[in-house]
Amino acid sequence: MSTPTVDSSISPKTSKRMAIAKTAKSLVNTKYKYGGKTPKGFDCSGFTQYVFNKALNIKLGASSRSQVKQGKTIKSKDALPGDLIFFKRSGKVNHVGIIYKIDKKSTWVIHSTTSKGVILEDVKRSTYWRNKVSTIKRVI
Repeated sequence: MSTPTVDSSISPKTSKRMAIAKTAKSLVNTKYKYGGKTPKGFDCSGFTQYVFNKALNIKLGASSRSQVKQGKTIKSKDALPGDLIFFKRSGKVNHVGIIYKIDKKSTWVIHSTTSKGVILEDVKRSTYWRNKVSTIKRVI
C-alpha cells in the first residue's frame, strides 16, 4: 500500500490546511514520549499542539480532553486534511490525531501512538482505532 499524498492543487483558502499536513508529515517516525511536546518525543496531544503552533501559531490545549473542547464539531463526510480527530475508550476521549487525507474508503491520520510513535495510518482499516473514533473538530 502506498503512502497517500495531499492534493496540491488547492486554493489559497486551504493553504493553512496544507501547512498543518506538511508539518505533521515531517514528524512521522518521531518517537513516543509520555507528556512529550517536542520533536524529541511526543504524546498524542503534545504532537497536535506542536504541529498547530509551529505551522499556524494556533494554541491548542495540553490534553486530548481539552483539545476536544476547541473548534467546531463536524461530520466525518465534511472532514478535511488538518481537522482533528478524537478517539474514545470507556466513554471518554483519550486520543487525538490530525487528518491527513480522507475519502469515502479511507481516513489517513497522523498521530503519536504509544507503540509506534508518530505514524501515518488509515484508521478505517485499523482494527484497533476504527471503532474508537469519537469526534472530528475544525479549528482552522
